[in-house]
Amino acid sequence: MQAISYVSLSGWGPYMPPGFHMIWGWRIAAAVFLTALGSMSMLLAAFYDIRDKGGRMTKINITAGWIFILAALAFFIIDLGQPTRAGNIIFYGYTHGRLAQSWMDWGVMFLGGMVIWGIIYLIMLYLPSLASSILGRNLRITRIVLDYLVMITGIAATIYTAFLFAAAGGKSYWWNGALPILWLSSGLGYGAAFSLLVARFFYMPNIKTDGGSFDVRHLLHELSWVDLLAVIFEGFAWTLFLTVAYTNHYEARIPLTELLLQTYAPYFWGFVVTLGIAIPLLLEIALLRVDPMGNFAKWAVPVIFIAVIVGGYMLRYIVIAVAYYYAPFTPLINAEPQWGPWWG
Repeated sequence: MQAISYVSLSGWGPYMPPGFHMIWGWRIAAAVFLTALGSMSMLLAAFYDIRDKGGRMTKINITAGWIFILAALAFFIIDLGQPTRAGNIIFYGYTHGRLAQSWMDWGVMFLGGMVIWGIIYLIMLYLPSLASSILGRNLRITRIVLDYLVMITGIAATIYTAFLFAAAGGKSYWWNGALPILWLSSGLGYGAAFSLLVARFFYMPNIKTDGGSFDVRHLLHELSWVDLLAVIFEGFAWTLFLTVAYTNHYEARIPLTELLLQTYAPYFWGFVVTLGIAIPLLLEIALLRVDPMGNFAKWAVPVIFIAVIVGGYMLRYIVIAVAYYYAPFTPLINAEPQWGPWWG
């Protein structure tokens, strides 16, 4: 089967030509992207809450991150086609003594955990009197434990989607041990960019903590460093991923060529590398040298956020899509879409 040289725009990304139907397409790309964005946004909120330096950012990040996780679950369910199938994922093998035997099963549990932790956190944030009446003096301890649960589960939820692809049969391009590193580093960048946006425009400066004053500028510089290091780490992860893909199996070189030199090259070099890595990297370096509450930061932070988000979604999309340039296209010969007709 020969690769067709054109790609048309359909949905939320370039669509595969006829004969290269994607079983996992833009819906799954949106799901894994929102999983990383929601998980890392909540993780950073929990991290700063433990340090008593979260302020309003904790409330906004937890709320928005929880909504992102719900949206990710919605896209997973939509891609399955029928909601009843989603409820059977974990318990599919229970009657035969096997429970949660695939990465999809574990993923549902990780995302479900993030939803549960989010609900508890939201009660503490928006209904403090109710939380205090239930927990009493244990409120602070419970919140610290919850912060650690959010961070641990958030990392697990972000990484699991990489193992989900790596465990997929018939796609040597995805058999790559660097994929979890790429997913985690890029996901941390999404969360840091979102947190930077929230801290710059919604954080209350000079909040009193531990008897002292925590200037919002310190928080912005910390988040800038986190995002800068995440972007650098993502560039390293891409280098590692491409190296492993090239040396892993000769069939992996087919999608690798499409990614770097042919059909998907404009999306990779334009959106992922330039928009998602290079531009945020340069702006973050500049941001560390100026007043983060000044006019430059007022425009730089939104640009960083938009660039990271657009480049981040395209990263997930092309890693999924480019793997379908594969011959002899096993084991998905004559495969049908997984979503039902009522989803459109």
